[in-house]
Amino acid sequence: MQQLRLEAQLREVIGKGAARMTRRNGMVPGILYGLQKDNTLLQIDEKNLHTIISSEGFESSLINLEIGDIGSEIVLIKEIQRDPVSRKLLHADFMRISLEKEITVHIPITLLGTPLGVRVSGGVQEFAHRELEIRCLPTAIPEHIELDVTEMLIGDLIRISDINPEGIGILDDPETIIMTIRPPRLAAVEAPAAEEKAEVAEPEVITRRRAEEPKETE
Repeated sequence: MQQLRLEAQLREVIGKGAARMTRRNGMVPGILYGLQKDNTLLQIDEKNLHTIISSEGFESSLINLEIGDIGSEIVLIKEIQRDPVSRKLLHADFMRISLEKEITVHIPITLLGTPLGVRVSGGVQEFAHRELEIRCLPTAIPEHIELDVTEMLIGDLIRISDINPEGIGILDDPETIIMTIRPPRLAAVEAPAAEEKAEVAEPEVITRRRAEEPKETE
């Protein structure tokens, strides 16, 4: 499991005006919470944060967050907000974790190879479930789960119940189909055109927030 490093500074002033000023100075407002400790307001260099979230599997990567003279905390990034138009980073949420307590995270599924049913029989690979919700110790979090699909034929499928990684509990429904090989005649189903609907642009959230986690309004 990879561990990343990120520097942060304490943020003394809150509010929308202060947050805008922070962003104009090339910093991203943030908040640190968890482990029954007080919330800590932060600001992070935008370029450094962008480097972190551009790395593969950052959502489940442990981060050594170094906060000025306070010291370091082991955290996960729980939420990143972006401006929906400019894509500028708006806010970051970090959650403290204990290396001795299990946590719940989402990790991607990676398929290895091209199925025989696609190469030889002209079938179509349908990759329906692309990530797993797992629970394990932070030090046991894998970057991804690999599935070898090279020998799969038309009609074959993989369910979540077919996966049993050591030391990891999978929380998804065991009967959920991860991928299957469809016959060619079922592949050419045209999806109905999506109805266009004008909406007011909202900040895009690219990681998950659990219901009990705090949210800072800025």
